[in-house]
Amino acid sequence: MLNRQAKNRNTNHQPALYLFEARQKVRRAVKPERKDMKLRSLAQVGIITITLASVITVSFAVDEDCPTSSEGSKHGNFGTRLWERGELVDAERETREAIRVDKDCSMWHQNLAVILAAAGRADEARDSWLKSLQINKLWCTGRRIESLYGLGNYYYKRRDFKKSVEFFEKTMAEPQFTEASDAAKKAIYLEASYNYTEPRENGNPFYNLARAEELKKKALRLNPEDQFVKASITKLLVLQGKLDQAKNNLSELIAEQSKSQKPNPGVYSYLGHIYSLLNDPKNSALFMSKAMDTDPSQGKYLLSEIDKDFKQVAKSKEMQPVIRRARKSYGQ
Repeated sequence: MLNRQAKNRNTNHQPALYLFEARQKVRRAVKPERKDMKLRSLAQVGIITITLASVITVSFAVDEDCPTSSEGSKHGNFGTRLWERGELVDAERETREAIRVDKDCSMWHQNLAVILAAAGRADEARDSWLKSLQINKLWCTGRRIESLYGLGNYYYKRRDFKKSVEFFEKTMAEPQFTEASDAAKKAIYLEASYNYTEPRENGNPFYNLARAEELKKKALRLNPEDQFVKASITKLLVLQGKLDQAKNNLSELIAEQSKSQKPNPGVYSYLGHIYSLLNDPKNSALFMSKAMDTDPSQGKYLLSEIDKDFKQVAKSKEMQPVIRRARKSYGQ
């Protein structure tokens, strides 16, 4: 795997240093003559970027299952440095050279997957993640969990729910999962939950709001202050008819937003959506207005969801001024 280094970069799927979804790093190997010089895979410092672009660092203990070729390590580690600089073409070339020397090194195949994903070559990245798991040796500073996660995410984006569920379940069952940081586990729980909220009419046989709720609650327990996750759970409660629990959550969310010096506009949008599901146009309009007060771009979300998330209240007298405000902001 490519080593992951905690750098704030916007490039999607960065080599081994950022292995998970969008910000992943390439790892380097341990040179045999220097036991203290670890080959760092892009996944060594596991970084996961989820939908909200929050970056999380995952720390794992490093084992000694590393390639012994100094030539392969030279190419692989240089590929990591090139990836860090955003030089993806050269990073790929050097990593492929490392693979040519150490073809049975899972870490280099995983690093290549991260580089290819960063270059927008998702199908090739998938093949390299699969290859790393097929070989399943010489992980060095890489970890199986990184390839499993990458594949779960890959298949979800392609709406292959069966395979996505399979790889996310394997990710969470992997012994290394217990070694991951709380932030990493939280991100995995959340991304795994998406497979259970896509409607059946979208071809998803795994639609299961109770399972999604279970996973999101596990994520929330790891960070109880995350109001956005709590809001997403509240929506699931409403959809399942668990209205007493939902109303308790709504009261807590509103109170937290009110006392916060920096209220989360995404939570306000969630509240607007939830009150739409409850067919409460007054509160739906109130919280969408607050969302746009905090972040005007939330109006774009409202306009895109008039016939979906807000269809219950879109034609109400309370929501019409909010919709007009959003349209005016975007010149519609």
